[in-house]
Amino acid sequence: MINIDSKILEIFIKENRDFLQGARVQKIQQPTRREIILHLRKNSESRKLYININPRFSHLCFMNRENEIRRNLTQPQHPPMFCMLLRKHMEGAKILDVQKPQNERIVELLFENYNEVGDVIEECLAIEIMGKHSNIVLYNTDTNIILGCAHNIGAEKSKERELAGGLPYIYPPKQNKKNLLTTRFSTFEKIIEKEIQDKPLKNIVNEKFLAIAQITVEEICKRDNIVSENKEDIQKLYIGLHEYLENENPVYSLSDDKNTYSSILSYPKKYEKVNELIDDYYAYHIEIQNMISLSSELKVFVQKEITRLKNSLKNQSQQIEKAKKADIYRLKADIIMANLYILKHFGTKVVLKDYTSDSDVEIDMDETLSAVENANRYYKLYNKAKRAADIAKTLSLETSNELIYYQELFYSIENAGCYQNLIEIKQEVLPDVQQTKKAKEKQINILKTEINGFAVYIGKNNKQNDYIYSKLSSPDDLWFHVLNTPGSHILIKTDKKTPDSDTLLRVAQLAKQYSSAKNSSKTSVVYTMRKYIKRPLNTKSGFVVFKNEQEIVVE
Repeated sequence: MINIDSKILEIFIKENRDFLQGARVQKIQQPTRREIILHLRKNSESRKLYININPRFSHLCFMNRENEIRRNLTQPQHPPMFCMLLRKHMEGAKILDVQKPQNERIVELLFENYNEVGDVIEECLAIEIMGKHSNIVLYNTDTNIILGCAHNIGAEKSKERELAGGLPYIYPPKQNKKNLLTTRFSTFEKIIEKEIQDKPLKNIVNEKFLAIAQITVEEICKRDNIVSENKEDIQKLYIGLHEYLENENPVYSLSDDKNTYSSILSYPKKYEKVNELIDDYYAYHIEIQNMISLSSELKVFVQKEITRLKNSLKNQSQQIEKAKKADIYRLKADIIMANLYILKHFGTKVVLKDYTSDSDVEIDMDETLSAVENANRYYKLYNKAKRAADIAKTLSLETSNELIYYQELFYSIENAGCYQNLIEIKQEVLPDVQQTKKAKEKQINILKTEINGFAVYIGKNNKQNDYIYSKLSSPDDLWFHVLNTPGSHILIKTDKKTPDSDTLLRVAQLAKQYSSAKNSSKTSVVYTMRKYIKRPLNTKSGFVVFKNEQEIVVE
């Protein structure tokens, strides 16, 4: 992750000053302890100023609707105390000005409001975008006294700067660094030559000069092919840094993998406005982090269920195996009944003739019971074992189906592709009753492609699979799935046309691609008409049975 630097904040303020000055705060939200949303309006235009002080993602920007969804911002039922404080002081207030202290990563929103007796007061919201030291501070500009902070900083955390309600607000301690724009080349060269033996070039420039990040030095060296510490290369670096700092209208671009942005190196995606870059860049990385976190949570839950079901299946199989021995109880009972005429007196064991095999069989007997009662005891043991076997078989079938469901679920988690798909899976396996009641049913976005003129739908989780089965499909459509392997449900909308062999093969290849067998050398894919698919009663979502299927082997 690249942290926002002082220069980007300057460009952001310059870009949005006209809107911020005179805008009114209509609404304030705090989704989490480290996120604040200010709803601003000016001249019939509304925007959402998003502030994030998470050390990893610290930034601020006006977010668009798409990136708001990617950030997955949900509002708590009870607003935090800091949110209530901001609402008390800022809702309805007019922003007078936006400022940035020189060489600091702080944005100050100066606004006016009215106190309890109707007097006009001026206050400031200081947004400190400083990595692990990021914070949001509300203070009175007349007294410089802090009214509240997103999180307080006590003496045990910082000896130089405490932040808490009632304390005076002060800027961070001045850095012992030089301003490169006022530094001569000879001085710059001496500093580099003095430190170069002990530290990399990027560290020296970052530690000795203001507003220059290590990545900025790296990018200039890469662009200008600076590979040594000779005078010529040092001079090229000095000139490049000056150009970087003096450029008031840089063009930022984002790399294909969205891991890097720069105004020095030229990447494919260009941005005319720095706000759009910040919004896209951080929304992407927040979504990735949310996906990793939620995916891990769901995998732990699902893997636990898979382990439990495998153990249950093992125990049920053992029970079925034991039941196979039940026939010996019936045989002993039959032998006792066939030999009642000689069983007048007996001990704990008797040897009786089995007339069906013409052999002698040793049988344990209970001396306190009669011969008939001993036979009935063995019949009861036989019937009990048979009932246990029947129950175990039924449970085994149910457990097997549930195991298939969770294996499919695990595959869906690994191949979710986006955060919204994971949310759908979470709603399926970890439903939040309160949220479920309040939340409106969102439209399900199914991955769709086209093959030889036929629309093809791909289910990425059980909710989408069910939607394909129950809502999108018609009786004559074709349904595809990899045989006995977790994977996506694929549907061809035939519109009563018959797909040719090439279309069937390509869809079968698609089914393999979206399955856990995608790396196998050969995979069997089955397909059948939608009218031959059925979801049994009382089964998990995404589970179906089918008949009249045909098979395609995909290499």
